[in-house]
Amino acid sequence: MAHTGTAPSAPSGPPGPSGPAGPAPVVEVRAVTVAFGGLLALRDIDLAIARGERLAVLGPNGAGKTTLFNVIAGDVTPAAGSVVIKGVECVHRPSRYRPRLGVARTYQKARALAGLTVRENIYLALAGLRGRHRPLWRTAADRRMGEEAADVAHRVWLAGQLDAAAGELSHGQQRQLELGMAIATRPDVMLLDEPASGLSRGERERLVELLESFDEELTLLLVEHDMDVAFRIARRVVVMADGEQVTAGTPEQVRADPQVHRIYLGTEAPA
Repeated sequence: MAHTGTAPSAPSGPPGPSGPAGPAPVVEVRAVTVAFGGLLALRDIDLAIARGERLAVLGPNGAGKTTLFNVIAGDVTPAAGSVVIKGVECVHRPSRYRPRLGVARTYQKARALAGLTVRENIYLALAGLRGRHRPLWRTAADRRMGEEAADVAHRVWLAGQLDAAAGELSHGQQRQLELGMAIATRPDVMLLDEPASGLSRGERERLVELLESFDEELTLLLVEHDMDVAFRIARRVVVMADGEQVTAGTPEQVRADPQVHRIYLGTEAPA
């Protein structure tokens, strides 16, 4: 699947830091702390994500990984710290601002409109990007967007389901549709919230193959419980526990880390 086009131009903002190590990260989390009442969900988290990186955030329930994801997505405002996306400070900007910076996200539960077809759902994603709110197919421009929606469906392996209602799709196909709706916005960064949740073994395999087919310049950040899926997709893995980063490294390094075995299995012996 090809990543085509670029995201709309970002609003003006302070340039991101750069130095001898190379260009600035496309996403940077700096000293983020989140508290829910008396519960400290995140404690002084730092995270830098390079353009084109495949990064997975893992951890047991209550580790803080979903809170971190929601801070980056703009659904949670931290008590302290900052989130910089493509050089623009976003920590106090709402989630609807993220697409303007080329950020798309998926959800644990599919959010496609069940009564609309695959083509219509993808069309609406395109229409939202371009500010169109007219009824479908009224103008030639709308018909061209319908053709573009068909092309997106092909890229997420749903070409044969274009006229099927989203509610009639299998769970795995609904995941594919949601990825198509995200890709339709031509993002530079995709935030994937447990994309393998609820999928069968065959559906997980298809999901991994689809994500691996994405253009290498597209940055992927996924929060995932399925470690096998995460290790296959990610090139770098961050493990969290109790609101803090425990370790980070390649999938091979994390798989062999005694701290990770202790967190997940209660033992330092490799599984």
